[in-house]
Amino acid sequence: METVVTLTDVFQYLEITVAVLLIVVLYHILFITVGIRKVLHRIETITNEIQEVIMKPMNVADHILEGIVKYMDTQGSAPKKSAKKTKAKKKK
Repeated sequence: METVVTLTDVFQYLEITVAVLLIVVLYHILFITVGIRKVLHRIETITNEIQEVIMKPMNVADHILEGIVKYMDTQGSAPKKSAKKTKAKKKK
C-alpha cells in the first residue's frame, strides 16, 4: 500500500492551511482593533481631563479680567464730583 500524493492533494492541503491562517489573522485583527479602540477612548478621556485642568485656571483668569475691566469702565465713566466741588470752592 503506497500512498501517492498528487499535486491536487498538495494544493488542497495548501488551501486548507491558507484558510486556517486567514481565520487566525482575522481573529487577531479583531482583537487588535478592539484594543486600539479602547486605547483611543482612554486617550480621548485623558485629553479631555487635561483640557479641563488647563482651561479651569484660564476661565478663572478670564472672569477676573472681565471684572477688572468692568470696574475700570465704571470708574472711568462715573463723573467726578469732588473735582467740581473744589473748583467751586476756590471761586468763592
